[in-house]
Amino acid sequence: MTAATPSALNFLLASRQSEIASLRNLLHTGQLIGQLSQLIHVLQRERGASNIWLCSTGKLFGAELPQRERDVSRELASMIQLLPRPQNSPLAGNSRLYARIAAALHGLSELEPLRQQVRDRTLSHALAMERFNQIIRQLLNLVFEAADTASDAQVSRALIAMFSFMQGKELAGQERATGSAGFAVGAFSAEQSKHIVALIEAQERCFSTFSQFADAGSLQLWREIAEAEPEVERLRRVACMSSQTGEAGVSRWFQLLSKRLDSMKVVEDRLETTLMQCCRDTIRRAEQADEISDLSSHLQAINSEQGYSLYVAGADWTGGQSVALDAEGVAPQLGRSVLTLIQQQSQRLQAQADELATMRASMNDRKQIDQVKLLLMNLHGYSEEQAWQTLRKMAMNQNKRVVDIANAMLSVASAFDGRSK
Repeated sequence: MTAATPSALNFLLASRQSEIASLRNLLHTGQLIGQLSQLIHVLQRERGASNIWLCSTGKLFGAELPQRERDVSRELASMIQLLPRPQNSPLAGNSRLYARIAAALHGLSELEPLRQQVRDRTLSHALAMERFNQIIRQLLNLVFEAADTASDAQVSRALIAMFSFMQGKELAGQERATGSAGFAVGAFSAEQSKHIVALIEAQERCFSTFSQFADAGSLQLWREIAEAEPEVERLRRVACMSSQTGEAGVSRWFQLLSKRLDSMKVVEDRLETTLMQCCRDTIRRAEQADEISDLSSHLQAINSEQGYSLYVAGADWTGGQSVALDAEGVAPQLGRSVLTLIQQQSQRLQAQADELATMRASMNDRKQIDQVKLLLMNLHGYSEEQAWQTLRKMAMNQNKRVVDIANAMLSVASAFDGRSK
């Protein structure tokens, strides 16, 4: 090779530098997800206060609504500051992320007219909750998309743990809203009771995924919170049995479920801290890795020493004949070091790729299920919960996994789309 020809060391350094740049981008992604967590939490609080205001026909929580609105405005402003600027970062692969950001911002733009209707009590609590749910769902979709862009396995684990927990917490917020409506009128309809059962089951699925990917400290904290909820379980049983409750239960239910959500936010904050620390640790390890200092010293050696022939043991490139290589090669010791570094880098990246493939398979399963739920909602006018229950029942009847049913339905839908074109 001539002096101007790129070497293996050049490309190995480029690989490391590219990895570090990707990790730094992940650090910013982690900051955005942390702020989205804050925004979703205050939105959940505003939704809860709005729900009680509507269910009590304007008797409760009227004074609290303005403060909840201010909290959301503050966190929204902070979140917008962390959004990527499309004009400054026209990077390939950002299309889906930008689409999610657009959908989230569009949903948030509908907050003010929704608030006015809540203040005037010109819409039902069920419709108000669905509109709040949709806004929060778009924000969670943005979190999901950001998590799906991670290329480091350790950071991806932290992202998936946080996303799964955030999703479970949102379902807990919906449970609070549904329960508040039932307790406010002193009785639960069969549909409300069924919906609460479904929300509890969905939470358990989310927290199961969280448990697979969470760090030990966050998992222990969650277990302590989950074990300290005997009265919540008692009120859940009342709600799930379509019981007559008396209107006095609404305040206690809302208080207990709000305390539960605030406790869950403590876990969520810890997950955010873990995520950010994970990003920083991974960046530091990449920057301070021994390979970098080795590479620097090897590059200096190339410049200061005379040329040597390079012979790689076990590589039969000459058909069994001993042929001398050009003296423009590198020293035998350096040649072995370069090959070792390349092998180590390849093995490490392959291990990351394998773990990422496993985690993304889980995320892709979730995407397919969400797509089929949307399909059922559009075709039959189902709510999201009705779509999930339909999909789940089909899986049980056919003794298959829900994701297998979802995949089959998407294939059929795709075939019909193709024929109609």
